Amino acid sequence: MTLWMQIALGAMALVALFYFGPKAGEAVKNSPKGSASDWLGALLPIGGVVLFVLLLIWLAQS
Repeated sequence: MTLWMQIALGAMALVALFYFGPKAGEAVKNSPKGSASDWLGALLPIGGVVLFVLLLIWLAQS
């Protein structure tokens, strides 16, 4: 990637931060808090995927 493309990409990232930053902060402050069952419902599928990937890695090595 050339230097001017890196500079343009960095400038676009900064513009996106300045554009979405204040609204993201408001959304975090005004969002509902999750209960323990909400977190468990989110962590169970993620844990299942992690275990499945580890199983696939283990099977590929043996």
